[in-house]
Parts: sequence; structure tokens; C-alpha cells
Amino acid sequence: MLGYPIVFRKLIFPLMEGCQGTEIRKHLAWLKETQWLNRNEIEDIQNKKLKALIHHAYRNVPYYHRLFKSLELTPDDVRSKEDLSKLPVLEKEDIRKNLNQLIAQNIRKSRIIETQSSGSTGEPLKYYIDRASYSIGWAHTFRCWGWAGYGLGDPYVKISLSARTNFKKKIQDMLMNCSYIHFSDVSEKTLLRFLEVMKKGKIIRGFASSMYLISRLIKGRGIGEVPEPTAIMTTGDTLFPHYRETIESVFNCELFDGYGGESTPIAFECEEHSGYHLCDESVIVEFLKNGEEASPGELGSIVFTNLDNFAMPFIRYKVNDVGVKGEDCSCGRGLSLMKSVEGRNTDIVVTPSGRFIVVQFFANLFKYLEGVNQFQVIQDEIDKLEVRIVINERFRDSDEEYIFSKLKDQVGEDMDLIIKFVKSIPPTKSGKRRFVISNVSPF
Repeated sequence: MLGYPIVFRKLIFPLMEGCQGTEIRKHLAWLKETQWLNRNEIEDIQNKKLKALIHHAYRNVPYYHRLFKSLELTPDDVRSKEDLSKLPVLEKEDIRKNLNQLIAQNIRKSRIIETQSSGSTGEPLKYYIDRASYSIGWAHTFRCWGWAGYGLGDPYVKISLSARTNFKKKIQDMLMNCSYIHFSDVSEKTLLRFLEVMKKGKIIRGFASSMYLISRLIKGRGIGEVPEPTAIMTTGDTLFPHYRETIESVFNCELFDGYGGESTPIAFECEEHSGYHLCDESVIVEFLKNGEEASPGELGSIVFTNLDNFAMPFIRYKVNDVGVKGEDCSCGRGLSLMKSVEGRNTDIVVTPSGRFIVVQFFANLFKYLEGVNQFQVIQDEIDKLEVRIVINERFRDSDEEYIFSKLKDQVGEDMDLIIKFVKSIPPTKSGKRRFVISNVSPF
């Protein structure tokens, strides 16, 4: 008797794609081949796609037609990824102000999907993608899951902050062999229920912060019967080193982190875990520092161009995250590498002397302090830093002295440092917790 994964791949998924008008399987087969091309061959794919996107945007997207005219450029002036610097960066506010003018006029409404970002740092961003872009985005995700041992039709668990209320989505979950967990709150009772569901998955997918919290609760309560999936797949928020260490030790498996923005797959870890492979076949990623491309190993603002979304082109879109460009991976794939994602622009504290302090420093500072339940760092002015802390009965006066001393060493004497003890630190509307909120731009 055929197992469900084989039936799914040969019968169910093709029927689903026919009903939904997607071509995920076709793109996935192509991506499994292109990942082994050399860097020059992959760049040829990028440049060919970029030229097609630029010509399309000029002809069919009012915003870009006006932009090219104002800059006295023609589509032939942007023929390769190196030419992208001739165009300005697209900001979130540009999209909000020009949403209707950014939609392509030649694509049928039936092929366009309306969606929005999570709004983790403020107001959610409304935007549009087409079904081709949706298809290849999922193909990239499934390719990455394949690096972790997953095959289409294998059982997996999705942990999400959103309740699954849509009947169509519930049917899709059932057909995809997906067990869904609505992670709104967790207690000892709900944790045990979550664990029973998690035992069903070959892989478990969730926000890094959610998986870390579940792992901490398992460890703290000494629960012995823990699911052992093939892999944990994290996404959605910053994966700190101590998150990875705790999650992998509790679930006794490898963790594969992924990164994307605005329905654009950007980068995923492979089995070597030496960085994040960029999804070069579908995206051009720039790491900018003061408007110029940052060097490998140097912190830069992440700007991407989605090469597949013709419904609403994202050309040089500033996603407001920062990362470090990498060099090569020993796995042999020709895909370029991002060394790390360091968080959002607003996750970086800037000192009066011009130093940058990334969110990982603060995470490492507090992770071993048993007397601290939560913390949050707020910077509204260049010379002032407020640190809010939720403490418990294990907090000591020496802990406060230690925190102040370590922070002062980093921020310097020319920054006013305030430590404030609070009862709680609420999450953002999206459910994500932000360790650092800086309103001082680092770049």
C-alpha cells in the first residue's frame, strides 16, 4: 500500500495546484537543480530576470514609469544587479503613500493576492503578490525543508500566533499533513497538549521566540517525554544563539533558521549551518552601509529586489533589517551566503561616539541572570538609554550593579543610562517580543 507522502505527491498535490492555480512542484524541481549551478550561472539567471522585471515595471506600473522618467532613465539603463544602484531605495512609507500606483495594470485581478506584513514594529504593511510569486516562494521554502530531511506530504507541525479559523485553510492543513497549534498562551496544561500534537510532525515550524519559550518550559518542568522531530524550522523573528542552543538540546535535533520579508523568501540555512543561503534565483539582496555595498563581515541594512512578483514589484525595498554578508559555504551550492541576520534597524543602539550595539549583546547579557524574567531596551535619543526589567524573587542588588556596569562599558560615559523596574513588558500587536526599540537611525 502506498504511503500518504507518495499519494500526496502523485495525486493530491497536483489536484490542489490545479484548483489553486499554482505551480509549486514545477518551481521546486527547477530550484533543486539550480542550487548546484556555479555563482556566475546563477547571476545570469538573476540578471535575465531583473531585465524582464524592470521592463515590465516601466511599461505597466505607474509608480516606476514616473520614477524612471524623473531620473531620466530607460529600462535599458538597468541591465544587471550592479545597475540597481541607479535607482533609489523603496521605503515602507513609499508603499503606503503610493499603493495603488505600485500595482501592475496588466495583470488580471484573479492572479493577484492581497496580503500584509505582521506589523511587528508598528502598522502592518498592505501589499500584493501574484500567484507565480506565491508559487516560487513556497518552492523555496520546500527546498529548504528538504535540506532538513522533509519531503512533500511528510507530516509537519506549524505553531502560529494566529488562530486557524478559515475553513479552507483547515482543509489545506489536513491535505498537507499539517498539524496546527495556535500558540496564544502557554501553561502546564496547554504545554502537555502542544507536546502531544508536536509528536506527529517530522518537522516542527514556528517563530524562534515561541520555540524557545516552549523549550524553556519543557526544561523547567522536567518533562521527560519530548517529541524528537527530524528538525525544527524557525522563522519570523531573530534567532539568538542561546535560543538555538536551548531548542536543539531540548528536542535533540538540528534547527534550521529561515529569513524573509513581505512574502519574499530571502535566505535559509543548509545542513552545514555556516550561514544563510540567499534565494538568488528569486531575489537580489544588497547590504548597504551609508548607501554603499557593505563588505563581507560588515553590518549592513538589508535591501532586496523580488525578481518574481510582477503584480507589485519590490525593487530595492528596504526591509528595515540588518545583516552581515557572508562568503562561501562548504556544502557546494552556488547560492551566495548571508553570514547572519542581526535583527531590525530598530534593534540597534547607536552611541554618541558612533558605536553600534546589536540586540544580541543585550540578549547575551541577560540570558544567565535568573532574577530577570524579561527586559527591554528603549532608545529615543542619541545620548539616553532606558532599560526596563521585570524581576523575580531571585534578583539581587549585585545583579543590578552587574547590569549597569556591563551596559556602561558598552555605551560609554557620554550616554545617560537609566534602569527601570516594571511589572510587565507587553508584546507587539503581532505577538512578537522586542528586546530593543531604538528610534535613532544607525545608517
